[in-house]
Amino acid sequence: MLNDKKQLIGPAEEEIRTLLSQSGDPLEAIKAIQKDYGLDLPDIENIYPLLELCGYSRLEIHKACLDALNKAVVEQIEKPTFQLENFYDLFKRTVPYIHAPLMQPIPMALLKKFERHIEDDVIEQLKNNMAVFENCPMNIKQRVWKQDESYFQQTMISLVNSYHHDEGLQSLALNIKPDNYQEIIEQRRQHPIIEKVMAIINQDPQIYEMFIKMIRIVFEATPHPSLCSLRVDILMNFHENNCHQITDLDPCHQLIFILDTCVRNQNMDETITERIKECFDDVENGSTLYADFAMILMEPMISNFLASMIVKLLKSTLLEKIPQSQSPTRKLVSYISKLLNLAQHAPVAIPNHTKIPKLEKELKENFWDTMCAMMLEKGPDTLYSNGEKIQNTMIYLLQKSDIARKVFTSYLIDCIREGNIYSLSRYLPFILETWPAPDFEEEGVIYRQTYLGFVKTMIDVLSKSHAVECITDERWKQGVIIHFLFKVVSWDWMIHEQMVRFLAEYYIDSKSLNRIGNQVTIITEWAEYMIINGFKDEKHLQKLKDVYGYLITRSNSILNGDYRINSPILIRFLSS
Repeated sequence: MLNDKKQLIGPAEEEIRTLLSQSGDPLEAIKAIQKDYGLDLPDIENIYPLLELCGYSRLEIHKACLDALNKAVVEQIEKPTFQLENFYDLFKRTVPYIHAPLMQPIPMALLKKFERHIEDDVIEQLKNNMAVFENCPMNIKQRVWKQDESYFQQTMISLVNSYHHDEGLQSLALNIKPDNYQEIIEQRRQHPIIEKVMAIINQDPQIYEMFIKMIRIVFEATPHPSLCSLRVDILMNFHENNCHQITDLDPCHQLIFILDTCVRNQNMDETITERIKECFDDVENGSTLYADFAMILMEPMISNFLASMIVKLLKSTLLEKIPQSQSPTRKLVSYISKLLNLAQHAPVAIPNHTKIPKLEKELKENFWDTMCAMMLEKGPDTLYSNGEKIQNTMIYLLQKSDIARKVFTSYLIDCIREGNIYSLSRYLPFILETWPAPDFEEEGVIYRQTYLGFVKTMIDVLSKSHAVECITDERWKQGVIIHFLFKVVSWDWMIHEQMVRFLAEYYIDSKSLNRIGNQVTIITEWAEYMIINGFKDEKHLQKLKDVYGYLITRSNSILNGDYRINSPILIRFLSS
C-alpha cells in the first residue's frame, strides 16, 4: 500500500467505529471507509464494480490480495538470500499484528526461520496469547516448553483428555479379542491425536522425556488404561520410524517391542519370556522403571493378550501326560500370570509409591486347576460333578482378582466362538454374580473395563457367528440373551447401545431374516424390553435415541419393510 492510504490495522478499528457512530448516513460512512482503507492500486475504483458484478465482495477481493501478498513475502523469507539484516526490519513492522489471523503468515515465517534471534520478551508475549501460540511454528513452541515444563503439561493435558474420551479409541480398547490385531494397531497408531502428539515431540529427546514424565504424573492422579495405550503407541510409532534418538533413550523400548511382537503374532513361548525376564534384570520393585513396566503391562491389548495366552496354555496342559507340577507349560502360565499381576496392581501401587505385591496364593494354588476343570466340563453329557466347587472358587476369585476376571472372560469368548453353549449356560452366571457394585471404583479402575470389554466382545462375536441361533435355538436364546444380556443391559449405557446395534444387525442381511422367518417378531419384543429395562441417563439419552432410530430405519428399508418394527413403545421413546 502507498503512504496516502490508511492502514486497516491497529487503531483503525476505533476510528471506524467512531465514523459509523457519528455519521448521519451509515451508507456514506461505509463508502468513505472503503475509499480511505481500500486497496491503493491504479484504477482500483473502476475495477471494484466489475469484480462485484462477478459476484465478489470487497472483503473477498481484499483477502485474495492479502493472501497473494503473504504468499509472495513468505516465499522471499524462505529463500537463502533472505538474511538476518532483512529479518529485523520486517519482523518489527509485522509482529504487532500477529494477533490478526490474516496477518500471521509473515511474522510466523520469520519466527520459524530466525527462532534463535527472537528475544525472550517476544516469546513471553506469544506464550501469553494462546490463540497466537497455537499457530506458532513448532521450534518456537518447543523453545517455550523447554523453558516452562508446566506450560508443556498444560498444553498436553487437553490432548490426553481428548484421547481418553475418544469413543472410537474406547471401543478399540474394549475389544478383548479382535479378529485382526494388525488392523486395530494401525487404527490406534494412525489416530489424529497420536499423530498430533508425534508432531509435538518432533523427534526431540528432551520433549519426549517431558512427555513420559507427564504421563506418569497424570497416571498417578487418574490411573486409566488409556494412558498406558498412549505411552505404548507413541514409542512404537517412533520405533516404526527408526527414530533411534528416541527409542535408545527409553529404557522401556525393549519390553514394549517384545510385547508388541507377541500381540501381533499372538504367541509367547519360553524363548520370548526369557527375553522379557532380561528386561527386568537389575530393576527393583518400587523403582520408577518398574512402575513404567507395570503401566506397559496394564495396556489393554497387551494384558488381554496375556490372558488369552494363559487360556491357550491351560488347554494345552490338558493334553500333556505329565503331572502339572512338572509341566513346562504350567511354568509358563505361572510367569505370564506374574506379568498380569503387575498390570493388576499398577493403578494402586504407582500412585501410592508402594511396591507391587506378589501374585496371590489362591491364584497359584486354586485358579489354574479350577479353570482346567471347567474346560473339561464342556459337553451335554458331562456329569458336571465339580459344579459346586467350581462355582464357589470362581466367584470368590472373580470378585477378588482382575487376573482371574481377564482369564475367565477370555475363556468365555473362546466358548462363544466355538459355539459351546453348554459351558456358556453354566459359567455366564458367574459374571452376573461378580459384576461390580455401584461403588465399584473402590475395586480399581480395571474391574469395570474388564467386564465391559467382555460384554462388548461377546456381542460382536454373537453378531458375526451366532445371531440366528440366538433367536431360533432355545438354548442360545435363554442362556445367552434372556438370562445374561437382558440382565447386564441395565448396568451400563454402552451395553444398552450395543445391544440395540446387535438387533439392527438382523436387518442388514436379508438371508438372516429369511432364516429367522416368523420368529423375527421377537426382535420388536426385545427392543421394547430394552427400552424399559436398559440403562438410560440424560448424558447419553440422545445417543440411545439415535441408535433406536437407526434400528427402525433399517427395519423399514430391507425386504420392502415386510419385517419393519412398528412399536408404539419405541415411537414414544423417540418422540419423548
